[in-house]
Amino acid sequence: MKIIALMLATALAPPAQAAFRDKDAATGAGQFLKLGADARSEGMAEAVHAESSDANAVYWNPAGLAGLEYRHATITHGAYYQSVFYDYVAYAQPVPSVLGGSSRERELRTSQLGAFGAALIYMNAGPISEVDNAGNPTGQNFTPQDAAFIAGWGLPLTKNLDVGISGKYITSRVEESAETGAFDLGARLHFLLFTMPYTISAGISNLGGRLRFIKEQELLPTTLTVGNTLRPTKNSVLSFDMVAPRDGDPYPALGAEYRVPVDPGMAFALRVGYQHRTNTNDISGATSLSAGAGATFSRFSVDYAWLPYGALGDTHRFSLSYRF
Repeated sequence: MKIIALMLATALAPPAQAAFRDKDAATGAGQFLKLGADARSEGMAEAVHAESSDANAVYWNPAGLAGLEYRHATITHGAYYQSVFYDYVAYAQPVPSVLGGSSRERELRTSQLGAFGAALIYMNAGPISEVDNAGNPTGQNFTPQDAAFIAGWGLPLTKNLDVGISGKYITSRVEESAETGAFDLGARLHFLLFTMPYTISAGISNLGGRLRFIKEQELLPTTLTVGNTLRPTKNSVLSFDMVAPRDGDPYPALGAEYRVPVDPGMAFALRVGYQHRTNTNDISGATSLSAGAGATFSRFSVDYAWLPYGALGDTHRFSLSYRF
């Protein structure tokens, strides 16, 4: 109970509210930036702000790149309802490997240069029939598309403290196009809680930048996140995040993962999560739960996540990763 109390107390600490007011609800542009990344994270309801420490950290929290021990590449495809699809590609590697350094140790030192990562996000909303101001079909179609390129760097300041920063180039097209830039900041503190590895993180994403369509411009969905991750055993993970978006109410996200080793280099994983962001009276049916599974074969990993959106339908996310 002491462990759970510590995780809850940390994650439920009140987030800064200066720019996160009720009048900002549902006013952010670039909403695709909130759709997540890899299938493992989605299976855990995105409660991975403190946990992610591979190439996907460039999306979730760039400070997590500081824990990278190898090159890592991943590709993800998300199949949504109504012909919407979402693709994500990421790559990261320790900086010393570029400079000819030796293999990294898990216990990071301030003399090490951290790791660099990059990611590309693309969302296609499918063809939509165009109507005029009176709601009459014009006989034309248009296809909204969004994309973002992210480059980030994570650095260990001390043995237990990591920091990171990433920059983003964002473009969005409905019928007209808009583009802007933004950046993320993050930090992680990791230590042993009793005998169990524990990590706490804090970060802000999508900071700065506005998307301007014709005469109207809107802020990006800036989000504050406080994350916690505990590893009760070698093969289990418990995560609890508190997320405060500028354009919505703060909400909790909880995730769990259990890995089952089969042979050296081979393991299977089961995941489950709960995220209150999608718990709304506007959509009937199950919306807040997520589940997933994965398998690791030597250096390859395959992951799947299922996310229901109630009456809108189920969504699925698939990831293929390789570390080398």
